[in-house]
Amino acid sequence: MKKRNDTEKLLLILPAFNEGKALPPLLAACERTREIIPHLIVVVIDDGSSDDTAHVVRSFRRPWCRLVQHRKNMGLAAGMRTGIAYAVKTSGKNDLIAVMDADNSHQPEQLPQMCGKLRSEVYDVIIASRYQPGSRSAGIPPHRQLFSNVMSVAFQMIARVPGVRDYSCGFRVYTAAVLKKALDKYGTIDAFITEKGFACMTEILLKLAHLPGVRIGEWPMDLRYDRKPSVSKMNVWSTIRDQIALVMRHR
Repeated sequence: MKKRNDTEKLLLILPAFNEGKALPPLLAACERTREIIPHLIVVVIDDGSSDDTAHVVRSFRRPWCRLVQHRKNMGLAAGMRTGIAYAVKTSGKNDLIAVMDADNSHQPEQLPQMCGKLRSEVYDVIIASRYQPGSRSAGIPPHRQLFSNVMSVAFQMIARVPGVRDYSCGFRVYTAAVLKKALDKYGTIDAFITEKGFACMTEILLKLAHLPGVRIGEWPMDLRYDRKPSVSKMNVWSTIRDQIALVMRHR
């Protein structure tokens, strides 16, 4: 995507829990990305971390990097509710809203390409997908890869969304307009995102796909689990249970 001269913003939501070690390299990568997307704004949602996550964000001292805190840890879904509500409230109708993991496994350098595809091909959502030609990955535990593959096949068979193979990936770019439309339909952020765990990402995707005229596409992902300084916070078995329940409700 070429450097823009207007004032359209890209608000990047980073839900974070105990990511004090991961945030310095991730925020540095965001700063480099601002050379291409000068109106990038980063919003770190500190979900009641017990480490120095909040201190790291405050010490970064960039006007475009903001901190929103939960008093206690409430989980990814709560972070997404807070982040999306904040982004929708502070965005204009032509702005974009992105979400990434805060553990340094997702690459902000991919944002210009994802935004470019969304704008040029008039999509409402672009997903960084592990299943697109050209995608790359490193350091993914075998059980996590198996889980992702099984969920992808299950959703394509039972609750298919045209153009989508990666239903659970948290690295996405949305138009602010499509998220505003979803909140208008469901009334509140709590009614839009009802899941309590990692299945919230799939729930968001399925509910957006049900809105009239919404187009969802994918971009090949560069997933770097080898850059994660901490262990995964996802409970695989409870997430499998939640995803199965979700797919049955949307079949």
